[in-house]
Amino acid sequence: MTKDKNKINSFELMAFHFKNELKAIFTDSGAVLILVGALLIYPLLYSFGYFNEVLTDLPIGVVDLDQTATSRKYTNMLDASRDVEVSYNPQSLKEAEELFMANKIDGVLLIPKGFQKNVLSTKQANVAVYADGSYLLKYKTFYTAAQTVNAYFGAGVGVQHYLAEGKSLRQAKVSASPLSIQTHMLYIPAGSYGSFIMPGLIIIIIQQTLLIGIGIMGGTFSESKGSPFRLPENKRRREIIPLVLGRVGAYLLISAFNICLALIIIHDWFNYPDKGNMFDVLMLLFPFLLAVIFFGIGLSTFFKHRESAIVFMMFLSPIALFLSGISWPVSAMPDWLVGLSKILPGTTTVPAYLRLRTMGVGITEVKSEVLKLYLQAGSYAILTIAYFYIRLYVGKIRK
Repeated sequence: MTKDKNKINSFELMAFHFKNELKAIFTDSGAVLILVGALLIYPLLYSFGYFNEVLTDLPIGVVDLDQTATSRKYTNMLDASRDVEVSYNPQSLKEAEELFMANKIDGVLLIPKGFQKNVLSTKQANVAVYADGSYLLKYKTFYTAAQTVNAYFGAGVGVQHYLAEGKSLRQAKVSASPLSIQTHMLYIPAGSYGSFIMPGLIIIIIQQTLLIGIGIMGGTFSESKGSPFRLPENKRRREIIPLVLGRVGAYLLISAFNICLALIIIHDWFNYPDKGNMFDVLMLLFPFLLAVIFFGIGLSTFFKHRESAIVFMMFLSPIALFLSGISWPVSAMPDWLVGLSKILPGTTTVPAYLRLRTMGVGITEVKSEVLKLYLQAGSYAILTIAYFYIRLYVGKIRK
């Protein structure tokens, strides 16, 4: 016997829309691919791409115009470093340029004629580094390797000269290098690029796939010309909140699976930094997911076709990545752009998440970000629900 629709309570309505939304999602192959498949494909693809973590054995060419024992020693020291590999020994800069243009090497180091003579006579000796400035990582890797070799090579030459003057080995070392610098890499000791970028990138992937998936469902529903309501027309005002909350619950359930997959399993597989308490991490992610889902549901009502949602959200994705501060420090952005970026929940979440997961701070250290996310979620919830009321009211007037 069918229950009278007028007597259905709010919890039953919420359960109905929860199950209805899940059914709609899992019968739509495109939505499943975006909401579930993408959270498996993207983190794995990027993680495997950054699997080596650091750029090593960068192929370079050394043009040795001096051709002495000292210049060969310098070349061997450079080749022995982890960062670069001396793959070619061109006889001239012209030949080195041809190798570079053929993409066989990523940089050139020139040892000028008279290098050994200057070193042995305690005169200033120079080497020239031609690095690929169009690619920051290659440039930084080669330049850092050359600087490191210069420091060790110069210190070794200084020690030999001071020993020749009759000083002890300890005195020679101190004289050659009077200032000792100790460098400590905090939080990511290996300085690996993958461990730096992937944790924050996964948060952006979660945000964007949720927005795209919700947008697709909104566009699909608009195309169907159907009504989301179950109650009769004169009772629909009380169904709006259960409708929105039911849909939110469906996306939260899917997000719970994605969180387990992307932020726990994949995080552990690739040994990304994990100094945080998982309960604290979940306390941050819950308002983040709420804000994203409410924002997505509200935004999805404007899409009349599912293709429109895909195009708009894909257009938004690189902007979201940039504004998160992963690729460029937020402190270096204009104030108006920083303010505009707060529209997206990921902008607030990424730095807080990195502090929890990578730096190991407690939830109290990011409580302001948590409060901002709850305020953001609440604001988007109010706007979304208000929009449904307005649409319903306007629809009645038009009739």
